[in-house]
Amino acid sequence: MVDGVYEPLLRICRYINCPEGYLGLVIDDLRQLGVDELISDGGVEFMGVKLLGKGQNSFVFKCRINNEYYACKVRRPDSPRPSLINEGRYLRLANSVGVGPRLIGYMGNAIVMELINGSSLQHYAEHADPNELRGAVRDLLWHCRRLDAIGLAHNELNRPQEHIMISQGRVYIIDFESASMNSRASNVSQLLNALIMSKGSFQGRVRSMLGIHVRPEQIRASIREYKVVRSDDAFLKILELLGLK
Repeated sequence: MVDGVYEPLLRICRYINCPEGYLGLVIDDLRQLGVDELISDGGVEFMGVKLLGKGQNSFVFKCRINNEYYACKVRRPDSPRPSLINEGRYLRLANSVGVGPRLIGYMGNAIVMELINGSSLQHYAEHADPNELRGAVRDLLWHCRRLDAIGLAHNELNRPQEHIMISQGRVYIIDFESASMNSRASNVSQLLNALIMSKGSFQGRVRSMLGIHVRPEQIRASIREYKVVRSDDAFLKILELLGLK
């Protein structure tokens, strides 16, 4: 019999008809990770259950281990990904250079990590003052630089509004489910293209608050140079152009 402490997951499975054996596999992994309880709490509602997040591959629950609260990502039964193992490995690697929520543990069907109580980058940009946003973008670019240095590509920073959180002034790159080891991809370049070079009201607000006055062609040239040489000097040149050095 399945323990009621995992009731939010049970409730979802009742509605979507999880395949036979799915619940047992997930709950075995949750128990091995020490998860005492899944909690219906968060800003996303699905089938009457409150979640921290929901994607194509997973549900993200608030969870409890002893008396501490964490985020618990559970693989969806209809996920095209057979396992969360790679995501756990990539998050652990990102943590090794000070990037991402702190990993607590992972199994094939569940990942437990630090619970980030914060706001999306877009929401933060709407309420922060220019100096606060400038500091957040600078820190974020350094996080991208550190990922580039170890050849870990996040691969979804073209949507920074969805994959960056700000909590107590600290930036977090989240959700490494599409990450890969790729020394040719550039997190710095992908983020800059999405956050500053692209058209849109959000990007326009960021450019305005950062006070960027150089021509776009200069920034593009520096991004191209960085993608080729991948050096700290080339990266610092970008920060200087953006007034963030």
